[in-house]
Amino acid sequence: MKAFITAVLPVSKTRVDLQWDLEEVTESGAFTFELERSGSPAGPWTTVETFVDVYLGADDLADESANVLSLSRDIYYRIRVVPPSGAANEFYSAVVNLDNQAETEVCGPDPAIGYKVIDPAQFETDPETNLTKRPLRGRSDVRRRLLRRKILRAEYIMLKKLNGIEFYLLKRRHFGTRCTECYDPTTRESTRSHCDVCYGTSWTGGYFNPVLLLGRRLVSQIQSDISPQTKDDINQTRIQFLDYPRLDEGDILVERAHNKRFLVKSRYFTSLKTITVHQTVSVSELQRQAKEFDVSVTLP
Repeated sequence: MKAFITAVLPVSKTRVDLQWDLEEVTESGAFTFELERSGSPAGPWTTVETFVDVYLGADDLADESANVLSLSRDIYYRIRVVPPSGAANEFYSAVVNLDNQAETEVCGPDPAIGYKVIDPAQFETDPETNLTKRPLRGRSDVRRRLLRRKILRAEYIMLKKLNGIEFYLLKRRHFGTRCTECYDPTTRESTRSHCDVCYGTSWTGGYFNPVLLLGRRLVSQIQSDISPQTKDDINQTRIQFLDYPRLDEGDILVERAHNKRFLVKSRYFTSLKTITVHQTVSVSELQRQAKEFDVSVTLP
């Protein structure tokens, strides 16, 4: 049995409607669905609501317990399904973001986080319907989805075999529990940049679970910040990743091999034939004494 989220619709700044479905069902009876939310495709996950034999629901972000201040940063959802046979046979849907964008399925060896290996024969065209046997879910037509997967597969193989570097992505928290040590409810900001609880983000834990990504470093630039007392050289680096998951300003990238850490400053997308292929981020390298070096990057 498989579950998948068929629609994600942010209907307002405080509400997201979702719809899901099952396929290849082998049991009869009542299915229980738990809608889960996170700020990273790696979690940790918070249960939004539980449904029994209901295939649509909403995430009420106006609820104080959600504490989500803005949809300008991505939110990720998944469905936990408990079949009639019990929790021992539970399973999950793929993770999707607010744009209903899920992990890309690519044909070939050596999967990366967010990219699954599939049997190419699964996507042979049915002569009667002119559709693939198991088309990817989404609003685009089948031809465009197949082209997108082909392009991303080629890019992924390039990263994996030639010039890719492994990075951990630490998504900055933007909802959850406010820091009890340094959060100022008046200014709604952290009062200590070196806080041991929130790492200066004002949210307990500071960052969501790390995600392992492949990226390529582009030409870097050194900018000098000169003051009457000192001269600081800032290493401005550009790093290119595939299109998912989305990186945002304030996220942290950790170069796995050398534990170099970078703060994401800005991001832009690159498209090919109207298909988003890359996201390129401008980052600045953090100094070793930065509080962000205290954040653990062990994969869950």
